[in-house]
Amino acid sequence: MKRLQLIIWFLTIATSIAAQDFTVKGKITNERGEAVEYATVGIPGTMYGTLSGIDGVFEFTLPQECSDTLVVTHISYSNANIAPDIYKNSSDTLVITMQSHELEELVVYSGKRKKAKLSNRGIRFAGTVTSLGIDRIGYEIGSIIEVKHPFEVNEIVFYTISNRIENARLSLNIFSIDDSGTIFTNIMHHPVYIEIPVGDRKREHKVLPDKSIFIEPGNYYVAVKFVDGKSNDPKKEHLLFPLYLKSGYIRNSAVENPEKIPVNLGIRINGYEYR
Repeated sequence: MKRLQLIIWFLTIATSIAAQDFTVKGKITNERGEAVEYATVGIPGTMYGTLSGIDGVFEFTLPQECSDTLVVTHISYSNANIAPDIYKNSSDTLVITMQSHELEELVVYSGKRKKAKLSNRGIRFAGTVTSLGIDRIGYEIGSIIEVKHPFEVNEIVFYTISNRIENARLSLNIFSIDDSGTIFTNIMHHPVYIEIPVGDRKREHKVLPDKSIFIEPGNYYVAVKFVDGKSNDPKKEHLLFPLYLKSGYIRNSAVENPEKIPVNLGIRINGYEYR
């Protein structure tokens, strides 16, 4: 009987060890050795991932049995792929170097242009909100917008209802959606960050990219991602957004695929339409 108990004890310990997660930590830099802030680090299509901090440092856990390639993405750099035998067998902090994108060719449209706005917000119901807290760093939500003619983006507008998180920072992202609705490609080439002031009143936020963004006809996912902030009481201090009744997407972690939902943030794009 004692021998059987001993065997069971050893099997329990072995199973427990096999099931343990392991920690991946590191720092992301560019080719000049500068920190790359708010890069996405993780296993694409899963919940396993995080964002690097403003200092480029990241840390998160993976299941022991994970054998997928670790992918690091940032809109200003080419993707970096880290093989499992590297990130699983490294006892030191990983240093991951990302290479800058080559400059894109300038897009020039001809023909008539007129001021226009793009929006697909739907109906706003009083009291319907979504909230972001410190536990949702990397969380992304936005609106689906259809573009029928070539469009020059000059300004993007969205609203917050209130904010209790200090130093709250969002990034703005525009993704083209392929015909199948499964592939999302970020068309931005430089990060656009928005600082959200602390306060209990509704605010309009007008985002002006430093360069005009040109988009072709098609469907787009325009979203904000919560990338940074500080809170003394994570259970009570949140950033609140109004919700509108029309389709949008959410992404609950830095690396998982967007999920379609029946509400959106009511994001509006102002600019020029070309015909």
